[in-house]
Amino acid sequence: MKKDKSIAESEKMRERISGLQKTIAELKESKDNYKTLIDNASDGILINTDSEGKIIYTNRRVAEITGYSVDELVRTSIKDHSSPDRLVEDMKLYQQILKGIVPPTRHETAIVRKNGDVIPVEMTGSVINWYGQKALAVIIRDISERKKQEIEERKNIESEKNIYKEKAWQLTHYDALTDLLNRARFIELLNKWISDTTVQKGVLLLIDIDQFKFVSDTYGHGMGDELLRRLARLLQITLKYINSQYFNETENENIISRLTSDEFAIFLPSAGSSQAVLLAEQLRKSIEGFYQPDIPLHLTASIGISLYPEHGTTVSELLTKADVAMFRAKELGRNKVHFYNPEDQDLERMHSRLLWKENIVKAMSEDRFEVWLQPILDLKHEKVRLYEVLARMRSIEGEVFLPGPMIDIAERFGLVESIERVIIEKAFMFQKERNGHGDSLTLCINISGKDLNNIELLHFIHSKLHEINIDPNHLIFEITETASIADINTAIKFLKELKSRGCCISLDDFGIGFTSFLYLKELHIDYVKIAGPFIKNLADNLNDQLFVKAIVNIAKGLNIKTVAEFVEKEETLEFLRKIGVDYAQGYAIGRPSPVSDYKKLAS
Repeated sequence: MKKDKSIAESEKMRERISGLQKTIAELKESKDNYKTLIDNASDGILINTDSEGKIIYTNRRVAEITGYSVDELVRTSIKDHSSPDRLVEDMKLYQQILKGIVPPTRHETAIVRKNGDVIPVEMTGSVINWYGQKALAVIIRDISERKKQEIEERKNIESEKNIYKEKAWQLTHYDALTDLLNRARFIELLNKWISDTTVQKGVLLLIDIDQFKFVSDTYGHGMGDELLRRLARLLQITLKYINSQYFNETENENIISRLTSDEFAIFLPSAGSSQAVLLAEQLRKSIEGFYQPDIPLHLTASIGISLYPEHGTTVSELLTKADVAMFRAKELGRNKVHFYNPEDQDLERMHSRLLWKENIVKAMSEDRFEVWLQPILDLKHEKVRLYEVLARMRSIEGEVFLPGPMIDIAERFGLVESIERVIIEKAFMFQKERNGHGDSLTLCINISGKDLNNIELLHFIHSKLHEINIDPNHLIFEITETASIADINTAIKFLKELKSRGCCISLDDFGIGFTSFLYLKELHIDYVKIAGPFIKNLADNLNDQLFVKAIVNIAKGLNIKTVAEFVEKEETLEFLRKIGVDYAQGYAIGRPSPVSDYKKLAS
């Protein structure tokens, strides 16, 4: 019995030893696998056990990052490899982690490689148990490439900012179509010139292309734009030639501008009447002789001249007198040059612009102002969800006038608000009618920035919302001419009142002028309409692409929807979709149509 018991105990011992050996083997295998995993990790891993950062273990990746061998590394400490300017800060952090003062921490620092190069790294330190003793395990990641990318991205951002500044300055001071000075910049420079006390004399020429509206309507606005570009270049070349031949002045001393759609201005500092006649006649002949094979037109121009200081000592006086002289040239049969004459004062009462004013007032009294709609495409859902409300005036004979000249005259005689009221009420009535048919359309209605200080207009909108009883959530008020906002605080109150009723706010011509970004912050905007000059040639212009991308990114960050106007090509539409613009408007989507064509427009 004892013998059998002894045999049984021996058997159990052998089983225990065998099991223990198996466990040891498994542990050894597990340790080997763990070591293999650590040795071949994509991140560097090193371990140290004292406050001096002495390295007791490191993997191959640390050796690759530092340029030292594994054997060389284990005879050093972490501080031997820290960048001198980060040494104190890094060692303090590691000691705090090891002592449990701070939790495991990831931070960016720099180390010195064996060849002396300093490289950026990301280090994560945490406390572990290393064979029974507390140790600090540090994971090291080389972030050199990431830093290079960040530097490159910062350069790109700075480049985009510079491009924006240059583009914004260009658009603020120059006409986008012809690259000549715009009206505002021309007036600014002329004011500056007049304020110079050394000024003795000067000449202002106002050049109007005869019957240009007929040309544009007959051959299309695209051809009209191209014609204006070429005429602008012709004026520059002629002016440069006259300067070099007769005036002995550099072209930079003259000021040339596109004032309105078909009206140009040239100011000649220090010139007199004889020089003015010489230049004006040469310009008139150049335009009369202007011929382009692809534009079979015979053009003429009427030119009015005013003299400083004989005809005025302010910009306003000089422009008014030159304007009157130019209209006298037209009265005399067009294709003429005419100096302002005090006897022309009577002409101001017969001025065609006064006739325009009378036509506008009469059209309002006879209900000849119409609402037209232009569709705005939702690029995400490929559906037309919005329509911009546009004003059109119809003549007694049934001719429809485009808003350009009409708005210019309305602004001059203070009729804009009256037109706005007519269009707002008609738009509300149309939306009410369509809601009754089950349509859920949203209308974008224009309000001039000048009128954001007009509390009476705000009361009118509120009263019509209540009277006609439409859903304000389907109304967007689009602020045009933001540069004309006189009082930002009053404007904010005006727009807050509209938003409190449920209406949305859109900012027109966004990107032209630095005030755009100020208003983006201050006016509680829901939509921005990116200015047409940035969109027209978007598919082919890298600078415009960078600028529009920047606007889209800013808008998305502020939860503001973006609308691109002047979309005329399918390539432009594709690019807008690609960069995340929300809506698109332009001839590629649909042309403006009267509300009577709404069903056709909606389909």
